[in-house]
Amino acid sequence: MREADLLRAAFREVHGAGLHGFALLLTLGDRSRAGAIAASALADGTVRVAELRHPERAAAWLRSRVLRAARRTAESRLHSHAERRSMLLELGVPEPAIATLEGLTIDDRAAMVASSVEGFGLPDVATILGRDLDATRRLLRDARNRYLSDALHWLADVPRDALVGGEIASRIDQAAARAIGPRSAEVRA
Repeated sequence: MREADLLRAAFREVHGAGLHGFALLLTLGDRSRAGAIAASALADGTVRVAELRHPERAAAWLRSRVLRAARRTAESRLHSHAERRSMLLELGVPEPAIATLEGLTIDDRAAMVASSVEGFGLPDVATILGRDLDATRRLLRDARNRYLSDALHWLADVPRDALVGGEIASRIDQAAARAIGPRSAEVRA
């Protein structure tokens, strides 16, 4: 195998699972749509692999491609709302978190998943969203406020210690980890 082919294969290996997980959370569990847009972004990335050598910058660039594609594509008719919801439940995403994510715009979800779940810094979230730092900071602040406000409505009967560092927070972290997959090699390399 040529060196360029090995580099492309390594790129797909490093970024593939995490990118698909991002797309899955962004599309709220639409398997076919998430798979198609993640595969397309990954194919675009492998063509530009020589330019995308820094793993964190490459991960942000790939997610920006996924977000742009998700903005352009309509919801898939292959999977009903109930099927998408069921897929997220299988990943372990609690029902209140699903309902809260559904209330966010696609840009809000992208910002929240990239920053809060995957641990991207503000400059990389700005790259993903295609916005400047100030606009990204405002969007992220507003998205977090909307998420927390909606979450409090859905979680009104849940004890506070289950939310902050407790069972619900742990279940959300675990579900996101299952959807995103191993991210240490991708984001923190």
